[in-house]
Amino acid sequence: METTTRRPALPALTGLRALAAGWVVVFHYREELLTLQPALAPLDTLMRAGYLGVDLFFALSGFVLAYTYADRMRSFRRGDSARFVRNRFARVWPVHVLALHVDLALAALVGTLGTTTEGIRRTGGAYLENLGMVHYWVNDRPSFNSPAWSISAEWFAYLLAPLLFVLVARLRRAGSALALAGASYAVMLGIYATMALPNGNLENMFWVRIMGEFLAGVLLCLAWTRGRARLGGLAVLLPVTVAVVALVPEASGGHYWAAPALGLGVAGLAASSGTLVRVLSWRWVVAAGEASYALYMVHWLFERPIEWATGLAAGDPWASTLVLVAVVGVLGATAHLVATRVEQPARRRLVGRPRRKPAPKPAVPPATEVPERPAHALAALR
Repeated sequence: METTTRRPALPALTGLRALAAGWVVVFHYREELLTLQPALAPLDTLMRAGYLGVDLFFALSGFVLAYTYADRMRSFRRGDSARFVRNRFARVWPVHVLALHVDLALAALVGTLGTTTEGIRRTGGAYLENLGMVHYWVNDRPSFNSPAWSISAEWFAYLLAPLLFVLVARLRRAGSALALAGASYAVMLGIYATMALPNGNLENMFWVRIMGEFLAGVLLCLAWTRGRARLGGLAVLLPVTVAVVALVPEASGGHYWAAPALGLGVAGLAASSGTLVRVLSWRWVVAAGEASYALYMVHWLFERPIEWATGLAAGDPWASTLVLVAVVGVLGATAHLVATRVEQPARRRLVGRPRRKPAPKPAVPPATEVPERPAHALAALR
């Protein structure tokens, strides 16, 4: 890779991942949440739109990877590309394969192996596809651990990313990168408008969704790094978009417009230094963001016990509150354990550490001689 100055970390974007993962979780457990706490009913529209957390993840992924790699991978080199893909594999595969085998064990336990009446594929073929993270490339039906469809989509983008970096990294003008990001979103939404769902929701057709948003994230990062001062005000789009989504029912036209708004908000957050950045950079928010991938990958594995506990507690305010607190605690603790005990150690093992050259052994002078530089041995140990 070409050598460049190491860029500063963006903790606010890590914190934003926690909110994106949480939004997906409440989307999947919306019915249980409303059963346990009917007072949450005013937030129903916001929870229904929680699938947009995945779109936020896709844009974030493109943005952060471009921030780290785009200017270091201006020309295609096989070794650099292989290292990039290896690093990405080490980032997503260990937790994915853990969740895959937990879901396999649970399906065997409750007798749901095979293809269910809902079309969920827990078959031998689906298992092999999941091992290679290509399960959504060849079939758009859900399989093991349904949320893992997005990991298949991310893997698709990762394999293409080295070529994308070569194609876009030489953009020099922020305006050009911003215009191309808008074009990426426009093409994606145009395809959805003509070929996908009439309600405007961003579902299915994974390759359109991931490439439109991942590429837009890459280009938005380049727009920021080529003209940082001009994008900071866009950070307000994140809370504004969430507020509008919370107030506009899906029946009024869907949330297709929210994807580019969220992507622009990511760029604005990176360029800003305001209150939202400071809040998302708090240590505990960043820690939650670091466990967000684990939370996303394991939360659906608790579907059956959460449904069972919700059914038992329904109608009893105290029991419902207890179940809700327990669910939050169990999901949070599990995500933390998986992140720290599986994800991070496995990533280090798969990536490996660069071998250090052994320090030269200090020469031992003859007993009859006095070394001219007695500090030499100490210097060799530094």
